[in-house]
Amino acid sequence: MRLDLRISDFPTTLLLFPLEQLLLLPETALPVTLTDPLSLAILDAALAGDELLGVLQERGPGGGFYSVGCLCHVIDLGRSEEGHKVVLEGLVRFRIREELPPDADGIPRASVSYEEFAGDLQAGEEEEPQDLHLDLLKEKVVEFGRKTFGTAGILESMSPRQVVLFMAQTAPFTPAEKQALLEASGLRELVDRLAQLLSLNFLTTTPDTSPPSTIN
Repeated sequence: MRLDLRISDFPTTLLLFPLEQLLLLPETALPVTLTDPLSLAILDAALAGDELLGVLQERGPGGGFYSVGCLCHVIDLGRSEEGHKVVLEGLVRFRIREELPPDADGIPRASVSYEEFAGDLQAGEEEEPQDLHLDLLKEKVVEFGRKTFGTAGILESMSPRQVVLFMAQTAPFTPAEKQALLEASGLRELVDRLAQLLSLNFLTTTPDTSPPSTIN
């Protein structure tokens, strides 16, 4: 993520890209393979423009979108027999001000604002509160992975902060639970909410460290 980005650099009207099963947060990146016509149309429109998309979740059939999403930069990896591969790089969260009529290709759009999430642009530089004990959290997650699966995979090489973001991003929570993580006001609240959800949902299991990456 570029550290010289400012709120004024971002567009106030976004193409919206709904994701299922996956959560995009600032400071994270998601590799995905797109296969369905609408996703490919959204991707083509983004690549033909500023390579930016508003990634967010749908509330359910007919329920519209959640009001907070994450602006992403699209990194094009090209097409293959499996579909069109890209990496979505999370930049900053946004709030929908108004949903706009879809464009001529049926791509959803919205007018958005970023001001309340300006801190996302400096989040990686903030000092981690010592009382969060992120190193202990990582130690417990890694230990659990080793005992359960024989290895904790890439979690072992991640920093404690990266482990928190990875677990929040990949754990198979419900859409409402994912949205609660996305809308956390900062690292402390994210850690608290993540710990609660992991305790409620995964007392005897652990999130898959190889999350699904095909959008259908």
